[in-house]
Amino acid sequence: MAANTLRARRAEATRQLLVSVARDLFTEHGYAGTSVEDIIQRAGVTRGALYHHFAGKDALFRAVHDGVQVDAMSRVVNARLAVHEPWSAVRAGLSAYLDACLEPAFRRIVILEGVRLPQQDVTEGSAEHAVLRAVLRPLVDTDLAGLSVEALVHVALGGLYSAALYITRSPDPRVARIDADAVLDALTCTLRSSVGPPP
Repeated sequence: MAANTLRARRAEATRQLLVSVARDLFTEHGYAGTSVEDIIQRAGVTRGALYHHFAGKDALFRAVHDGVQVDAMSRVVNARLAVHEPWSAVRAGLSAYLDACLEPAFRRIVILEGVRLPQQDVTEGSAEHAVLRAVLRPLVDTDLAGLSVEALVHVALGGLYSAALYITRSPDPRVARIDADAVLDALTCTLRSSVGPPP
């Protein structure tokens, strides 16, 4: 029993090491610029160890992508939950998403390289979709009653993804982040003023 537990711990440690090393390499060199050989050499493991845990580079990339995405989306949720007024909560959540775009791993792996995943995975099945639905639903339940939450999520997600690309491709992501934030403020204020105060 103890031997099995130790073996399982070692296996999990190896898996986490591979994900961590691959995350660094995918961030530095992108998917195409990173080989399986690069990963196993930097991790100091055998090729067999990698294929024991992952079917190949695609599967390892998916694990890295999902980990980076979940980390960022958990910060979005926490930012939204820290604020109680619905409009301010939405603004806090969206701002946290734009903040994630300043992180090299999120920019490279999720925004630029994430397009290699199946389209369904980066829309309805994505962490962004689920998180944005949770962030926006309070507004649909109150000030924006009558709107389809799914339509709102899709439109907002398209805008956020475009903003993320704008920040990611900018020669100065921090300045682009400020510019995107100003646009987000203007859109939020315009939408809020158009629906008036809550009943």
